[in-house]
Amino acid sequence: MTAVLEVNADPNKVVVMNTNEMDWEPTADKGVSRKTLERVNDARKGRETSLLRLEAGASLPAEELTERVEMFVLEGGCSDGTGTYGLHTFVRNQPGFRQSLSSKDGCVLYVKRRVPIRKTDTERMVVDGKNAQWTPFPARGARVLHLYRDVHGVETARIGDVYPERKIPSHDHAMGEETFVIEGCLKDEYGSYGPGTWFRFPIGVPHAPYTEQQNALMLIREGDLVW
Repeated sequence: MTAVLEVNADPNKVVVMNTNEMDWEPTADKGVSRKTLERVNDARKGRETSLLRLEAGASLPAEELTERVEMFVLEGGCSDGTGTYGLHTFVRNQPGFRQSLSSKDGCVLYVKRRVPIRKTDTERMVVDGKNAQWTPFPARGARVLHLYRDVHGVETARIGDVYPERKIPSHDHAMGEETFVIEGCLKDEYGSYGPGTWFRFPIGVPHAPYTEQQNALMLIREGDLVW
């Protein structure tokens, strides 16, 4: 991963970013811009989290990946040279995969590039969130779509949908947590998080989330802050 300026790299700080208030930053590729949420330069736990926007017809040069790349389609649709993916599709491509990202009609993607935790982490994944089988989670007044969980229980990813007027008991996250709100609104004792908000809680920081009139559809990941 190229050593460039770090962004929100302190794992001990709570971070809340409303991406709606951030400007799109142009890249070297025509029709492609980004909003950088997090960048950590580290040989073992390096990662970069961003929103990536491709205008209609835009593409990125083909590359052989040197790190793992996860993408979640927030708007429109895209192709990585192997498949074409619609709204709320999650894709995970591994090091060595030849990726050629493009969008016929334009798209916005949530993208995380990171050094894999283990060399045995080699599985490529495609999960269509619109058509996959969700699991009821009545204890939290929600439903959940599990994307992956490593065998050691350190790194997990899921899409959660908390129903309106639900309160979740106060809890913390032993592996840390980051959340991107896709739709609706989630609140806790620290603030209110609407669509387009990305927040990251360090290990051991408790909160008691709740919803009011709206549900909260969220992309949730845990584990990045451990290593």
